[in-house]
Amino acid sequence: MNTEIITYFLILLLGVSFVLPACYFLVLHFDNQQYAFLKKLKWTGVLLLGLLCLWITVPNFTEMLSRDYRILEGSCILEPSESKRTSIDITLTETNDMFSFRDGPDLDAYGKKVPYYCRVTTTRNQAFEIDYRVYDKDTKKLLYAN
Repeated sequence: MNTEIITYFLILLLGVSFVLPACYFLVLHFDNQQYAFLKKLKWTGVLLLGLLCLWITVPNFTEMLSRDYRILEGSCILEPSESKRTSIDITLTETNDMFSFRDGPDLDAYGKKVPYYCRVTTTRNQAFEIDYRVYDKDTKKLLYAN
């Protein structure tokens, strides 16, 4: 199991762990004058943050459980991410789709002048990247597998 899938499930669990206690507190204690307004506001913020996490992850939940992924293949350009040196940005040249992964391959060259052949696995709506493989463009020899 790679880091992208683990991150997905952590966001999902974080959303559930925020929503359930916030709903419990707000339903039982909302009309109670004994609790301060700021405490109620804090739990409302926790509820909204949990709902945001669930809103991001729930549409892809069935795809993640059933492993119903989409595989995109084609010639690609690999570029190191500007924000993190260990991350990699993969751009498929035919569709101009761009994907970011946390662990970049140790290849000899990067950039637009060095085309590779890539196979990227994502969810159906391309919201979460799962893994990728980098091949030599001419020989189709596997150079790196995530």
